[in-house]
Amino acid sequence: MMVTASITLISIIIYYAINNYIVQPRNEVRHVILLLGCANPIIQNQRIQSVIAYINSNSDPVTLYLSGGSNNGNVETEASIMQRKIQDVHPNIDIYTDHTATNTAENFVNFSKWMQESDLKESDKVVITTSDFHKTRAEKLFNGVISEIIPEWNLSVSDCRSCWESEPIHMKNVDADIFNALRIQL
Repeated sequence: MMVTASITLISIIIYYAINNYIVQPRNEVRHVILLLGCANPIIQNQRIQSVIAYINSNSDPVTLYLSGGSNNGNVETEASIMQRKIQDVHPNIDIYTDHTATNTAENFVNFSKWMQESDLKESDKVVITTSDFHKTRAEKLFNGVISEIIPEWNLSVSDCRSCWESEPIHMKNVDADIFNALRIQL
């Protein structure tokens, strides 16, 4: 009887230790978020707020890739501006920046190169943040550059009427944009 009680007591202690002190591994998925820059500060801020909301609603690890160079003679790149604003809210988040891309096709070419050089895993989830009006064109450009990944989309809402109206014009240039961005990469 004493042996049975001892075994029962040891079993309870082991069970308690395993369930309360040994951390069970969690199958975390890292979210790799590509935030596309924009020369228009209002639209860029909408995208930044969309990324911050996404990060705040997510408990898995997040890595940011901020892409946007300097257009129109701006001294500070879009990526630098986005980084500063995001780090004000999330100072310890992993951020990689691309300061050279000047359009969406170049954003994706540079992101593809970074993915090949980084520790990106198959289990990582790629999330692209852009504006709602920009998604159709961005998706076509992404698929033309990185066809082996199906990303999730995190879209900011924009009421920029001229942006919505100009997208059909930009759509006509998608193939040329992909060609030129891939050619620059070589």
